[in-house]
Amino acid sequence: MQQRTIEIWVGLLMLLAILAFVFMSLKVSGLNQSDFTGQTYEVSANFTDVGGLKARGAVRIAGVQVGTVKSVTLNPETYEAKVVLSLQKGINIPQDSSASITSSGILGDNYVSITPGYAAQNLTPGGQIMTTYAATSLTSLISTFMSGAKS
Repeated sequence: MQQRTIEIWVGLLMLLAILAFVFMSLKVSGLNQSDFTGQTYEVSANFTDVGGLKARGAVRIAGVQVGTVKSVTLNPETYEAKVVLSLQKGINIPQDSSASITSSGILGDNYVSITPGYAAQNLTPGGQIMTTYAATSLTSLISTFMSGAKS
């Protein structure tokens, strides 16, 4: 009987360890529950420079994650990067909102930051954010600082 109790406890601990591993894997991968339930809609934005932005990167408003980057592709005609954003259904973005690519610190990943506008109409699924600001490169900031310091 003692052996059977030990085997049950070991089995329960293994099951708990597997569940913890799956949970942590989903957290690290950046997948949300809305990715599985389909409770999202897509909008796009064109940028002149995405600065290493990757698919599944965060989309934030006021620092709160409201979606993810679905894809980053190059438009061969305009040579701009088209970024498709997957946003949570309950988040309404005014049509005159702007999007910028921001970094989570010096060594952090890039993410899309949306600044809401004041329009009465909201973006519809498949809509486009017209006002965008490209990613700021750390090397360009350093070179600007160095050239400003010389003059």
